[in-house]
Amino acid sequence: MSSITIITIVVVAILAGTIFGLAWLWYSSCIKKYKAELEQGKHDMELCNELYNNKHKKVVVKAIGYTMVFVLIIALFGLFITGIVFKSNNNSFSINGNTTLVIKSGSMSGYYDNGLAEKYEEQGYNKDLQFGVGDICFFEKTNNELKVGEVYAYSYNNVIITHRLVGTEDVVDSEGHLVQTYYIFRGDNNPSQDQTLVSADKILYHYTGKKIPVIGNFILFAQSYFGIWCLICVLGIIISSDVVLRKIQKLNNQRLDRLGGIIYEQV
Repeated sequence: MSSITIITIVVVAILAGTIFGLAWLWYSSCIKKYKAELEQGKHDMELCNELYNNKHKKVVVKAIGYTMVFVLIIALFGLFITGIVFKSNNNSFSINGNTTLVIKSGSMSGYYDNGLAEKYEEQGYNKDLQFGVGDICFFEKTNNELKVGEVYAYSYNNVIITHRLVGTEDVVDSEGHLVQTYYIFRGDNNPSQDQTLVSADKILYHYTGKKIPVIGNFILFAQSYFGIWCLICVLGIIISSDVVLRKIQKLNNQRLDRLGGIIYEQV
């Protein structure tokens, strides 16, 4: 995780804590005001009507509501954590040599022109090894046998690039001995091959051909600064509202218990 990422997380956490603190002060004042209104009996009629007219319906609605809120919180929190994890690992996540990448570029979403498509077809390249922005693609570790026409992920200036291997270039010494082999890559949707020749040690993963379309857009959104703030705000609103509503419900129940006791004494 880079220092910039760590600083960003710390700053976001501090700002989010400040916003939540101010929001909680406002919520606390609202609860205090509502509690005072309950003590004055301003909501007694409303509470009694809810208790005796909608008791069973209210229980079902509350159960459904709490379940939906819980599921939504888990989903949004999971998306938030996933976005941070992928962002800190250069849009990748590895387990036991298998790597998942979220695609941010459309360079492999199709062929640049029909001529290139026909050329690749003649060379026997697998046309199904393509993916678009927002796809989640699955890669495996490379082996020593790199095959022209396959799609690989290589590292260039700390950025992972996922392109098709289209050729090789050998470097020989003055005596004609092979010094090193470099690999040439091209995105199917790019007008030309990559300008950088890639050494074998920079080639990280081999594309398995498996992908989950579109879903990665949610991860890309969650790792953007706008997305991070949106998720923090939404989570804050949902969690704070749920806490406040539970507190209000508790106050209502306490008031109803008191009202029941008063009615019993009067009878």
